[in-house]
Amino acid sequence: INKECGSTHPAGLQKKVHEVRADIGIALDGDADRVVIVDENGAIVDGDQIMALIAESWHQSGRLAGGGVVSTVMSNLGLERFLGDMKLQLHRTKVGDRYVVEHMRAHGLNVGGEQSGHIVLSDFSTTGDGLVSAL
Repeated sequence: INKECGSTHPAGLQKKVHEVRADIGIALDGDADRVVIVDENGAIVDGDQIMALIAESWHQSGRLAGGGVVSTVMSNLGLERFLGDMKLQLHRTKVGDRYVVEHMRAHGLNVGGEQSGHIVLSDFSTTGDGLVSAL
């Protein structure tokens, strides 16, 4: 579906964002359940960074449930430290959105996902939705 484009091949998007001086570029995978964002400098903003931004915004507005975020063992330490600075917890699961969603449900959390950009915002859906995550 996404031959040499989309969230798994963002090089073309990075080039286009730089070329047209866009503020942001958004790439989805073939079924639109994963998202990767490219910033104004062409740098990739991965799932961990997107979850961090969502968690910060939702925490500040009182919308973040359960005092934390669920991600997998593949998430980097930067996400854990960023959340910790806000007194939020990073819950880690095995790799796979199934495990992320199970943990979210079991612990009353509404933000979870994977570094790949598969992000679950359970206020809207119990599965990844790249469009919702990008918005």
